Amino acid sequence: MQRAIGITLGDPAGIGSEILLKSLPFLRSLNIPIFIYGSKGVLSFYSKLLRLPFSIKEVSSPINEPGTHLINVIDKIKFEVGKVSQEAGKAQIAFLERAVKDAKKGLINAIVTLPINKESARLGGFTFPGHTEYLAYAFKTSEFAMMLANEKLKVVLLTTHVALKDVPKLISKEKILSKLRLIHKSLNSPKIAVAALNPHAGENGLFGDEEIKIINPAVKEAKRKGINVNGAISSDTVFVRALKGEFDVVLCMYHDQGLIPIKLLGFGNSVNVTLGLPVVRTSVDHGTAYDIAGKGIADSESFKTAVKMALDLQT
Repeated sequence: MQRAIGITLGDPAGIGSEILLKSLPFLRSLNIPIFIYGSKGVLSFYSKLLRLPFSIKEVSSPINEPGTHLINVIDKIKFEVGKVSQEAGKAQIAFLERAVKDAKKGLINAIVTLPINKESARLGGFTFPGHTEYLAYAFKTSEFAMMLANEKLKVVLLTTHVALKDVPKLISKEKILSKLRLIHKSLNSPKIAVAALNPHAGENGLFGDEEIKIINPAVKEAKRKGINVNGAISSDTVFVRALKGEFDVVLCMYHDQGLIPIKLLGFGNSVNVTLGLPVVRTSVDHGTAYDIAGKGIADSESFKTAVKMALDLQT
């Protein structure tokens, strides 16, 4: 099966169902096999609540037939819109696990994920920080990375969902080299910048020595291996230089260092990509948005962009 996409519904209590229902005309226009891993009961609920049309052919597993299909992983789920719950957590895990199972069988070759709520997921037994870490575990991938991309900027994260106070001890020369190798391979030899951890790249050790002891030695070794990389570059200038075309992608030391500029430049039009997996995986650049769930005002553009990028990455 070629160019078959699986879409996981995400958190039943969040905005994923609304986004999906709003995007059905777009999905149908692609005229490729698309499979929604979710719940008929949840989608029917939001269809009635928001007065959005819901008519999707139900199948038990992916078939080689163009069109948008529903794989009804769990029919009825007890949840409240915009509320954390164990049952919603179990459901969003089940949607994801079924999509991964079918991807391993070769029934789909791309997964697009709508957002999960990490607190609900944890209550439901999910032990991973997020999608990225779970997918790496599920596909037995040792070298992987989270990349956020839009038309203006690409960033890759060295560390992801961890407390800021824990970041310095999680930075190592080996981890930086691993990410640089993965970026080099996945993006076809791009121009890479490595962002510094500390202000002014540590100012020769005055504001921290991670650049001297870890980051710069890793960059030097990567250069010796033929990787086009520069760093450590102060994070108050590196993104400006990337926007001017000096770099294709920036390797960032921690979550918000990369996500703040990405979302500032293209909130709602950025895509989360997991590098290093045997299948394509993309996702929206936002969360479950409990504050607007069920109100009919969720924006579907990031989701559509994620689907388009999943298609592009398969060609």
